[in-house]
Amino acid sequence: MSTPAAPKTNGMAITGFVVSLIGCSLLGIIFSAIGMNQTKKDPTQGGRGLAIAGLVIGIVWFVIQIFYWSALIAIFGMEA
Repeated sequence: MSTPAAPKTNGMAITGFVVSLIGCSLLGIIFSAIGMNQTKKDPTQGGRGLAIAGLVIGIVWFVIQIFYWSALIAIFGMEA
């Protein structure tokens, strides 16, 4: 008796998750969105949860980066 093969994890979902974790938020958002779309179209592919996690992490990092750069601009803008 053979067990059914596990669904293959979508490569874009994995890439989006990893790239979001290392801090490249825009690339992580793009790759995760593509991976999420691909897993939605093809139910034989796994990794939708990774794509969603990558999307959320990428968005959170993007918001943090906006606040960080806004604070730096405000601090150094006051000195001029």
